Amino acid sequence: MIRRRKGWQRFLLLALGVFVVAGACTRAPRGQARTVAPSAPPPRVVRKPVEPQPSPVPASLPPEKSGLSDDVGATPAEERLRMLALELAANRDGSTEPPVDRAVIDDLRGIEPAVPSDPKLKESAQKDVREAVHDLPIELNNRVLALLEYYQNGRGRSTIAVGLERAGRYRPMIERILAEEEVPLDLIYLCQAESAFLPRALSRAKAKGLWQFISSRGKEYGLRQNWWIDERSDPEKSTRAAARHLKDLYEQFGDWYLAMAAYNAGPARVTRALNRTGAKTFWALADKRALPRETINYVPTVLALAIIGKNPEKYGFTITPAAPVETERVFVDKATDLRVIADAIGVPVDELRDLNSHLLRWTTPPDDPEFELILPKGKQDLFEQEVASLPENRRLLFREHPVRRGETLSAIARKYGASVSDLARANKLNVRKPLQIGQTLLIPLSGVAPATATPKTILAAARPSTYTVRRGDTLTKIADRFDVTVNNLKRWNNLTSAHLVVGQQLLVSAPPMASLDQRKVLHEVRRGETLFKIASAYKTTVDAILSWNNENDLTILRPGEQLTIFVSAED
Repeated sequence: MIRRRKGWQRFLLLALGVFVVAGACTRAPRGQARTVAPSAPPPRVVRKPVEPQPSPVPASLPPEKSGLSDDVGATPAEERLRMLALELAANRDGSTEPPVDRAVIDDLRGIEPAVPSDPKLKESAQKDVREAVHDLPIELNNRVLALLEYYQNGRGRSTIAVGLERAGRYRPMIERILAEEEVPLDLIYLCQAESAFLPRALSRAKAKGLWQFISSRGKEYGLRQNWWIDERSDPEKSTRAAARHLKDLYEQFGDWYLAMAAYNAGPARVTRALNRTGAKTFWALADKRALPRETINYVPTVLALAIIGKNPEKYGFTITPAAPVETERVFVDKATDLRVIADAIGVPVDELRDLNSHLLRWTTPPDDPEFELILPKGKQDLFEQEVASLPENRRLLFREHPVRRGETLSAIARKYGASVSDLARANKLNVRKPLQIGQTLLIPLSGVAPATATPKTILAAARPSTYTVRRGDTLTKIADRFDVTVNNLKRWNNLTSAHLVVGQQLLVSAPPMASLDQRKVLHEVRRGETLFKIASAYKTTVDAILSWNNENDLTILRPGEQLTIFVSAED
């Protein structure tokens, strides 16, 4: 007879199972770092394991129905909905995260070093080691010589060439931090072996960044990871974390070769191998095959790369190092679209996104006082002038939509060119439950601006043109909130009194007017069209179309309906 377990017993067994699986990871995690001032390193923080934290955006939200509060002040629930909408806005640009690069560390698993074929290689390498300055001990045995030959003449040649050129971008920063943490400068070649200096490199073991930290080790050393950011891909913070992790491993094992092996395979595995075999050195462990093949190749690879890196011309490499990246860091505690920032400081958005490899979205995290945005050197003052004081309604591209009688979520989604699942997730809705009349939905537009839109068009779209009246609102309060006059609100909305109705939609900025270089067009709605598709076709915005057609109910577009649109006279 099988007895049914009680709820708490099942929960306990499930938690135990998760713990066992988490403890079975084979490859060691990696790294931490705090904000680094160029003049001095941040204070050393005592390490302690960090409990894994759930992602701010779960795979699926609980089926709760929730609308925005009618109150003017933001409630905790409303703030949560706002954050979800910002997450969706940041996620509407084609890909969820920037593309990742292949990590060269994965190549080490497939290398079978042969006995060096060049009998003069050892003598030549010994001369190089004597003449160069190394602060790591360089042992020249057959394992090191075989990998030296592999990178000089074998399949690894192209990888090292590209990596040594890219190293120029980060060498000054890496060497500064290694010196501050009092570890050998030759450990920069460990970074070459891990990622070839690609901040977004991702391995098969899900290790990431220049120094290939696995998630748990990254958290242990203070590298934050959530839906918005992954500081394992922050070049400076991950370098600080790697230096501290390597220093800790050296203090544990008292030997740099064992420390590097532990960086790759994990300190627990190296300790078990030493205890099981009675070996005292890394080379003895390698001879006994007591470590994974990747780790056996790992240490001699770092040594071979250090030898070549000190004198690349001698080994047939013509290297032109990339120019060092010079940057400044600013704190950004409000969600802000990268395109808004790029336009404000005069930097191509692709360059800004490339510098911020730790940022996973097009939008900086909301309500995160610790987030640091990386800017090209010399742009900090301009950022403080143009961006730091921007109000929230100019930082992002989204609007509010009041639910009207007869509307469904699918109809609203079609109207704005969104999907039902996106809107349900952004507003934490149960798609099976009907919407409530007067309920306000957040419609992210940040990711759906026309592909041909210029930065100035995007900035204009970021300014809301409409506002939905909530309980307790007055014309004076709304005017103060949007820095306009009560008379303008009345004029823009054809109001004859100060009486407002909850759910009423008001224009809070001057409606776009036809200028001398614009002409009026009547667009006839076709089957399947949305406001977004129409706006894209005419190189304008959804808000502009709504304001030009303010007297029409555009909740649901009907084939044959005519819309007023102003376009450039040249079009």
